[in-house]
Amino acid sequence: MASTGTILVTGATGNVGGGLIPELIAMGATVRALVRDESKAQGLRDAGVEVVIGDLDKPETLDPAFRGVDKVFLLTAPNPNQVTQARNGIAAAKRAGRPHIVRQSARALIETAVALPRVSAQHAEIDAELEASGLPYTILRPHNFMQNTLMAAQTVASEGTVYMPLNAGKFGMIDVRDVVDVAAKVLTEAGHEGEIYDLTGPESISAQDIAAGLSKALGGEVKYVDVPLEAAREAMLGMGMSEWLADANNEYFKALSESLGDFTTNGVEEITGHPARSYETFAHDFAKAFAPTSAPAP
Repeated sequence: MASTGTILVTGATGNVGGGLIPELIAMGATVRALVRDESKAQGLRDAGVEVVIGDLDKPETLDPAFRGVDKVFLLTAPNPNQVTQARNGIAAAKRAGRPHIVRQSARALIETAVALPRVSAQHAEIDAELEASGLPYTILRPHNFMQNTLMAAQTVASEGTVYMPLNAGKFGMIDVRDVVDVAAKVLTEAGHEGEIYDLTGPESISAQDIAAGLSKALGGEVKYVDVPLEAAREAMLGMGMSEWLADANNEYFKALSESLGDFTTNGVEEITGHPARSYETFAHDFAKAFAPTSAPAP
């Protein structure tokens, strides 16, 4: 492993950051985490991470986190303020010197969508700003996450059914664990500056393929039922999701249902040396989350 100095991870308690930090530590890296909520900090400290309390919405809190770091993993969750949050992070990095920013963007259907989904438009704006910043950068653009299908875990467990508004559209879903593996390599190796990596799973799959993968993992039939976008929206709101995010998700669902996400790349294997995980592998590894509570998954 190349000498990395100190790596700052934003989004440290999320799905990607939560997987990335232990992988970096296992590789011998020195890790600092930007955390908004003190109550989530102790577990990171126990793992040997330096924690700085700060908030990308509050630029005055960021300098202690960015000061003295050599690399930054910049992740912002989809929300109405995402562009401002990322802009604040880029500005703090510039004040701190010239750390290499590795940003998690998204493979956003930019080239094909007639009307850009709002999150795609946000990512395009942030990426352009980072490229123009004068900082060394690498942009990771993963496709739709396999872990997003965990939204269907309750109905799979109770009814053996996946309800989604995806029609027969195909798209190159990627396992979050592969995104983590790529990010860890980019953050600990030289030679990735100025690169944009599009990341997908090994094949384009449909919702019917998702149901088939879950059927094999669970040892029983799982069906796919297509639902209208409005019904999906109501279900997401019922889960406690904000209207903004539910609508943003529906914009992606519509694009994916029309197969605008039907593409794959070899990015994961080219960077990590291992093939991207299949949905079948994901379903096997996460079978317990989808299984009826009365019948443990095999």
